[in-house]
Amino acid sequence: MNRHNHPRAHWPFVTVALAAILLNACGSSHYTVLQPAKEPLATFEVLEIRDFTSNLSDADSIDLANRFADQLYAEVMEHRKEDPGSSIFRDVVRSTDQIDSVLVLNGVVISFDKGSRAKRYWIGFGAGKAYCTIQATFTNKATGAEVLKSNFDGELSMSFFGGSADEAVDAVVTAFIDYFDDYFEH
Repeated sequence: MNRHNHPRAHWPFVTVALAAILLNACGSSHYTVLQPAKEPLATFEVLEIRDFTSNLSDADSIDLANRFADQLYAEVMEHRKEDPGSSIFRDVVRSTDQIDSVLVLNGVVISFDKGSRAKRYWIGFGAGKAYCTIQATFTNKATGAEVLKSNFDGELSMSFFGGSADEAVDAVVTAFIDYFDDYFEH
C-alpha cells in the first residue's frame, strides 16, 4: 500500500483541521437599523465617538460601557489606516469643540451576559452563550436632532476552552465596523 494512501497518512491534516475549527470562536455579529438616516450622512465631516453608558447596573456592564468607546475608536482608526479615503468622515475623534458638520455617536449597553465559559467549552452549540447589545444613537451636534439609531449585537456560543466573554464584545465592534462600511463609506 502506498504511504500516501494509507488512512493514517491523513491524520496530521485531520488534526490540524480540527484544531483550526476549535481555535476559531463560534461568534457572530450583526446590526439592526432602528431608525434610518433622517438627513444625508455625507453632510457630516467629523464623527465624534463619545463615552458609552449602560442601562444595566452590574459591574461587568458598567466596565464594558467605560471601555467600549476607546476600543471602538481604536478599531475604527485601524480600519481607516487599512482603507484610507473610503470614509465619508474627514476625521473620527473622541472629542471635539467643533459643532458644525459633526455627527455624534452615543452608545448605551442595553444587554450584556458573560454566559458560562464552562458550558461553552463542555456543551457548546449555544449553551452558556455570551452576548452583548449596544444601542447607538447618532445625532447632529449643531442641532441636537437624532439622525439615526441602530442596535449592534455580538455573541459567542462556543470557542476553544470556552472562550472569553470579551469575544462577544469584539463581535459588537465588528458589527459597528460592518455598519460603518455599509453606511459611512463612499
